[in-house]
Amino acid sequence: MEQQYAGLHNVIVRDGETFGYQRIDAEIADIAVAKIRHGGGFDAGFVYFCDVDDAGHVYGLGDEQYRDAIRRVDAHVSAVIDAVQSREDEDWLVVLTTDHGHRDEGGHGGTSDRERESWAIVWSSNGELPQWPVEIAPHKLAEMALAAR
Repeated sequence: MEQQYAGLHNVIVRDGETFGYQRIDAEIADIAVAKIRHGGGFDAGFVYFCDVDDAGHVYGLGDEQYRDAIRRVDAHVSAVIDAVQSREDEDWLVVLTTDHGHRDEGGHGGTSDRERESWAIVWSSNGELPQWPVEIAPHKLAEMALAAR
């Protein structure tokens, strides 16, 4: 967001429509749940919710609006996990992560440990977790996407 305000980052929106992340994240969750429950087979998926990141930029990490964003995204993630669990005859690996940390007062982009921190929560439908981080290789997803073309 700071980059956008500074003219270093452009936002491109479909059909000129701009919506807040609360609305878009809810739509993304609904689409992800529908695809998982009814969309047939696929090898990998990527779902991105931005509400928490946006709230961290705007309000900082101690604000109630930031905590509200966490609650909303938690509900979206729960819906996605419920959809995954409905496909009980399949092996699933779900990795939740963030792309960066934030300063307590909001924003990021510096080199502090807080801004460069990230975390991951890993869940497997069969209860077997991969060795971390060796067996979770992002480049494998890129290889699968290219092979599917």
